[in-house]
Amino acid sequence: MNKKQKLEYIWKAIRKAHPKKTLVFSDGSPNNKIMIIGEAPGIDEENQGLPFVGRAGKLLIATLEKLSCPRSEFYISNVVKYRPQNEFGKTLTPTLKEIAIFRTSIEKEIEIINPKIIVLLGRIAMVGMGIKGTMGANHGKIITRDNKKILIVYHPAAILRNPNLKPIFRKDLSKIKKMSQS
Repeated sequence: MNKKQKLEYIWKAIRKAHPKKTLVFSDGSPNNKIMIIGEAPGIDEENQGLPFVGRAGKLLIATLEKLSCPRSEFYISNVVKYRPQNEFGKTLTPTLKEIAIFRTSIEKEIEIINPKIIVLLGRIAMVGMGIKGTMGANHGKIITRDNKKILIVYHPAAILRNPNLKPIFRKDLSKIKKMSQS
């Protein structure tokens, strides 16, 4: 089986486990060497069926493009594959239970993609990958695990809520180019 077939196998299992959810899987070539992992899709992602296409995604992609890193260079996914929401349809932060439900699938996804670099966007992605601590303490850090470099960056939604973090966000994302060249 090739990478796409292996990923489709995972997606089929997730679809079977969550038949009543609108699922959002990934975007980008499974052969890309840089993988971006966010927390969960929002309503725009749910509507378009792709990760990071809403306001936060547009900020992320615009920032990466300013750093000469086009979206096409990345494989993009989320820890949780559906939009957590309350009974009124308001998007919620994924719970620890939801993160745990998808932990095995994101680990298998990483194994299949086998990226050189993983960029974790936000606290939920960090928790989903078993990294402890706060975003304030961990942003910009590069961790090596299983011969992969993991860069921890604020989630772009945090930048939309607090524009003062934008220079930090940009500086942290700028590390991707250096990491990919080493």
